[in-house]
Amino acid sequence: MKLATWNVRSLYRPGALAKLKDELNKYGTAITAIQEIRWSGSEIFNSGDFIVCYSGNKERRQFGTGFLINKKYKHLIMGFSPETDHVCSLRIRGRFFNTTIICVHAPTKEKDEIQKDDFYEDLERIYMKAPKHDIKVVMGDFNAKVGKEPGLAPNVRKYSLHEETNNNGWRMIDFAITKNMAISSMLFQNKRIHKETWRSPDGTTSNQTDHVMIDSRHATYILDVKSCRGADCDSDHYMVKIKY
Repeated sequence: MKLATWNVRSLYRPGALAKLKDELNKYGTAITAIQEIRWSGSEIFNSGDFIVCYSGNKERRQFGTGFLINKKYKHLIMGFSPETDHVCSLRIRGRFFNTTIICVHAPTKEKDEIQKDDFYEDLERIYMKAPKHDIKVVMGDFNAKVGKEPGLAPNVRKYSLHEETNNNGWRMIDFAITKNMAISSMLFQNKRIHKETWRSPDGTTSNQTDHVMIDSRHATYILDVKSCRGADCDSDHYMVKIKY
């Protein structure tokens, strides 16, 4: 199954959802976690080849997370939980284990510590709501740079784009360690261009801030993680494709 995560920057623009669906069909993704959709409220609806589930801000058109699920996989959907405009979850049926996928959009590094604490408290709460024996996958825009400092294995491996971890990165690592999760975006020795998930508008700066993590005991279920530079939905983030 092909999973993906993508900060789409906005689906409030005319034609944005149609363009996104075209790209997802082109890449054959089964389930795509999306961030910063900028829709208000929460809803589940059909749209062409996809089922759209989203969780947005009730009062303002900002942030917002969700999923686009190809209708071929409709029979696997067990439930969608719209939690906050920064976190939501989807439960899907598996052959041996069911999977809870949590879509996240973490505060940027400029945000104050209280907002960051609130985000990780919400993530912790939603993670703990998932059934005990489910595979847990957390993916999205963590706004986090993870480096190559020693002593982080086995949760973090050496194939990061960055040399040093920033504050948001340490927060993400702390969550991964306390929940015994492997950060899968660090596991694969891909080319640099397939590690970059965000590029500045002037093209001078590239970062790896969109990540995927999974329970360590199921780490081998994720076979590859790479960004797709050819996918385009008018965002400064690249789609990150996960082979699951």
